Amino acid sequence: MNNQNDYNEDSHDKKDKRSFLASSLVTVLLIFIFAVASVVSYLPIRNSFYPVEENTKAYLESNDFVYNLSRLTRNLQQSVNETNDGYDDGYDDRYVSVESVKYRVNHLESEGLASIDGVDSTENIMEEDTVERTFLSNMSDTTESALQKEIKDSLFYMRAKFDENGNPEIETSLGSKFNKDIFINRLTYSNEESIEQYTNLEMLYIVPQDFEKHNDVFTFSMKNQIIFPNYAMLIVAIGAVGILILIIGGFAVPYSAQSKMAISKMFNKMFLELKFIVWGAFVLLCAGIGSMINSYNHYGYDIGNFIYDVDPYFYLVGIILTSILYLLIYLSTVYLKYIYHTGFKKGLIDNSFFGKILLYCIRRVRSAIKGLIQIDLRQDNYRRLVGLVGVNLLAIVILGSGRFWGFILAIVYSLFIFKYLLRVFDKAKDLNDASAQVAEGNFEISLDEDMGVLSPMAKNLNNINKGFQLAVDKEIKSQRMKSELISNVSHDLKTPLTSIITYVDLLKGEEIDPEIQKGYIDILDKKSQRLKVLIEDLFEASKATSGNVELHLEKIDVIALFRQTLGELEEKINDSTLQMKINTPEDKVICELDGKRTYRIFENIMGNIFKYALQNSRVYIDIIENEKEVSFIFKNISAYEMNFDATEITERFTRGDQARSTEGSGLGLSIAKSFIELQRGTLKIIIDGDLFKLIVIFPKAVES
Repeated sequence: MNNQNDYNEDSHDKKDKRSFLASSLVTVLLIFIFAVASVVSYLPIRNSFYPVEENTKAYLESNDFVYNLSRLTRNLQQSVNETNDGYDDGYDDRYVSVESVKYRVNHLESEGLASIDGVDSTENIMEEDTVERTFLSNMSDTTESALQKEIKDSLFYMRAKFDENGNPEIETSLGSKFNKDIFINRLTYSNEESIEQYTNLEMLYIVPQDFEKHNDVFTFSMKNQIIFPNYAMLIVAIGAVGILILIIGGFAVPYSAQSKMAISKMFNKMFLELKFIVWGAFVLLCAGIGSMINSYNHYGYDIGNFIYDVDPYFYLVGIILTSILYLLIYLSTVYLKYIYHTGFKKGLIDNSFFGKILLYCIRRVRSAIKGLIQIDLRQDNYRRLVGLVGVNLLAIVILGSGRFWGFILAIVYSLFIFKYLLRVFDKAKDLNDASAQVAEGNFEISLDEDMGVLSPMAKNLNNINKGFQLAVDKEIKSQRMKSELISNVSHDLKTPLTSIITYVDLLKGEEIDPEIQKGYIDILDKKSQRLKVLIEDLFEASKATSGNVELHLEKIDVIALFRQTLGELEEKINDSTLQMKINTPEDKVICELDGKRTYRIFENIMGNIFKYALQNSRVYIDIIENEKEVSFIFKNISAYEMNFDATEITERFTRGDQARSTEGSGLGLSIAKSFIELQRGTLKIIIDGDLFKLIVIFPKAVES
């Protein structure tokens, strides 16, 4: 039952993977919902703190409104007099065509003066000796009763009447809250202008109740100059509260759950520079959207209108940007926890491209310093080398500081160097002559090993005869193993082939009982299948040994693959008398391997256990991992006496039973060893009495 549970862990891993992915989607969805709540809360909060009517009132009492009203007055005067001060060229239409402020321009004349061509003849007697003529207006009805109704319903009105010298008389509903001095000073903007241009003009301005619903120069000024700072600060405050809640939530959730989420793992493993690029891309996205909003100007659309009007585009853009911001804040919070749990070096330095370069440079410098520190002055070579460097440094200092005597010392030093190099060349010539003898096959050489810095090479040449003897012994062993291989191949192929020939001759008999004939055919089938397996194993072993195997390397969970192998062998395990004691890690172990070849490795090792393990004994399988590699350790008691060297068991056609009575081909561990080494792994075999211990080591995949 325990073994069955182990085999089902692979399906549990798949469920865990799906649950981790689902938890990532749930996290993203919750952050999105929180972002929607933050954006949607803006309008009700804004209306609570900054009512619309208060916004309009604040603007009408501001100097900015006075400034714009004076510019409107100046532009209307220029339209009436058909003049231009040079400062408003190209902007007249913005003021003359306003809708948020209703205006009427009258020209006051003494009674009895000739009428002006093209001027409306409608007259209202304002005083006994004056006549009022309407020059310009954006109101459809300019009768006195209509004007009085407009004034009564308005938020603001102002009447500016200029006498024959251009001096204004200003009447306004705001009284002292309207800065008349700024208004009058702004009426003349250049030396070419004079207050006399306003002679006998009367300007009437009315701000209606629906002022903020319009979209012109006045409402633009209100939204961007008066209201925008407050609204912008409110948005920042809402965002700051949301970010604070996210950070608190990020630290409150256990890291064990966060570290397994796919989106957190991806962000944590991402290079630090790439994280900065993602944040930079978000900032550029915000800047780009802001630029696009501002590009639709001339009071059509801009940032002020955008956050004031709160239309569907505001919610769309706000939700997208806020969701991205909140997600990056949450992932960055989890990354800080990742640094805390994994350590500053692994979490930050190793997770940075420039950090890795810095660590590499530090290691190289440290290695060089360590090499200098480890110089053993007790050794002749190091002592001589340090002495040469010291003498050469001293000589350079002396020669550089002297003049005439420096020249004399330079000659002496050059003669000394020449003599020393001559001795070195003579010893090098001796080494060259000795190596020439070795090249001709004469290994019986003897060199004086006291050659200064060339002493190591002299010692190596003197030791060549020993190395040659080792090579000869290795070749003899190789030839012996080739002979045994031929003998074993002949024996293993001849046995089933002889049986096939024998039973074929028996079947040729004329009178054979059908039952006996059926038995002969069954034996022939078994022997032919046996011969087929031997030939296929021999062919695969030959390819594996020569390295002529095409590997399809991929990152796989080697623990899951081993469990799959055990699952395939479940029937064979249950039929055997062996008790499996398996100890595997809970987490995944990712290695870069060929899944098909690695499966064959595990299958061959388990097959070897089934054939040669002592019946009714225990088999121990332990999987141990460290930072760089994973080890599979198989231990069993052999049913046969292991009177052979541990290295011989992985040779082709070598069996654990020397009598060769089992059904094995002797190629199982040989094929496994070749496949392991082709995948940069190692195979070790340890024999201790009847204990057979096999260790397979694979390097872990490099994390990307």
